Amino acid sequence: MIATSVKNAWSRSVMAKTLHSPQRYRGFVLTTAGLQKLHEQIKQLEIQTRVRQSPRTIAERVQLNDPDGIHPITVRKILNGENGVDKRSLQLIFQVLQLQLQEGDYAHAGLYRQPDDPVETPVATASSVGHQDWSEATDQSKLYGRLSEFTQLRQIVLDKQHRLIQILGMAGVGKTALAAVIAKAVQPEFEFVIWKSLHPAPTTHTALTSILQFLVKRTGESIKLPTRTDEKELLIEQLQKHRCLLVFDHFDSVLCGDRYAGYYRQGYETYRELLQTVAEMAHQSCLIITSREKPRVTGVEDYHIYSLRLNGLPLSECQQICSDYPSLIGTTEEWRSLIKRCDGNPLILKTAIAYIQDYFDGRVSDYLQYLKHGRLLFSDLRDLLSQQFERLSSVEKELVYRLAIHQKPLSVSQFREEIMLSTPQPFWLEGLDSLHRRSLLHRQGGNFSLDLMMKTYINECLEGVMNFALAPQRNV
Repeated sequence: MIATSVKNAWSRSVMAKTLHSPQRYRGFVLTTAGLQKLHEQIKQLEIQTRVRQSPRTIAERVQLNDPDGIHPITVRKILNGENGVDKRSLQLIFQVLQLQLQEGDYAHAGLYRQPDDPVETPVATASSVGHQDWSEATDQSKLYGRLSEFTQLRQIVLDKQHRLIQILGMAGVGKTALAAVIAKAVQPEFEFVIWKSLHPAPTTHTALTSILQFLVKRTGESIKLPTRTDEKELLIEQLQKHRCLLVFDHFDSVLCGDRYAGYYRQGYETYRELLQTVAEMAHQSCLIITSREKPRVTGVEDYHIYSLRLNGLPLSECQQICSDYPSLIGTTEEWRSLIKRCDGNPLILKTAIAYIQDYFDGRVSDYLQYLKHGRLLFSDLRDLLSQQFERLSSVEKELVYRLAIHQKPLSVSQFREEIMLSTPQPFWLEGLDSLHRRSLLHRQGGNFSLDLMMKTYINECLEGVMNFALAPQRNV
């Protein structure tokens, strides 16, 4: 009887703890980073497949891979961050959505937040807004495609190994849009996010003083604002104390023209020292730059710097842009031809679409017919490419003219035989490397070719010169 009483007392005690203990096990929930990764992937899949990825749809896809399946209610809990679920459910959803569940994507529900707390989302809260400075960011339209680049860069930004990240590519290819999406996606993992535009080109003193003023105001620290000799040291000190994400957009604004790519304008050489210091010194922060050409940074180990070169979008991702213009009329083959002519560049494609709407009554076929006798590049695009061409050195300009006449990629030996007739070998090799730094040279295995848009620009210019020369001259 005593044993029965003890057993009943023990049972009542366990039941009471089960009902009232706030530390009971609740399974796993996705962290803010995990939720962001999941929702970004769902958004991209919906764009690609044009099928809504509802909890039921996801549950049905899980059923195809795992006989035990998963209930749509469980999927909804995971997507909303509600309560805890078993880790297997998280793994299954990530698997069918072509993601990898990693540490940092999930946490124990009881340790991460209380069940009645609001779900954390990527939207900035009132407290986090004060730790972000987007005042110099341009208004970006939505990012098309770039899912693999986004996933790759997001992980690199968070791994704390790469201190300097360079997003490179031609104008209009989506560098700024990708940087903005990355910065907003990872902002919960950083204490400060600061976006700086380097167009027009501020001096390093101006840029760093602005950053330090923002940090000092938000942290309440008492530090002396920098002189021109200690600004980099003060910045590194802040990057060591606080986990900061800095973005320098339009970095090519501080690089000079008429020389090989990557050199700095007179009076802006301290930007090279800044990049070198950020990459070399130990800290817990990250600097992202966007640039049309790769800046020169010397004496830094590669594993502290990561460079991503953006090329044109593939056909499937360009079709996402075209789907935003349902009023346009065109067959699949006509759209394919237009996208190919625009080399998958989002800005050039959207500009061409605008002209089709304004001057060709929305008919893609009429525009393609016009291109048989007219020019692809209208004034805005021609001006854009003209600005990039004028930045080239004399050797680069000669190489560009010679490359523009070739329809197929060339090997180095093939090009050497042609170019050696007029240009000493060391200079043309340096010139090719400089064109590659400017994202104007595309490598395909052992061969290379000129960027299609620059080739189009050169050929249209040459055609215009020839037509002018052959035209009968009028007597005034």
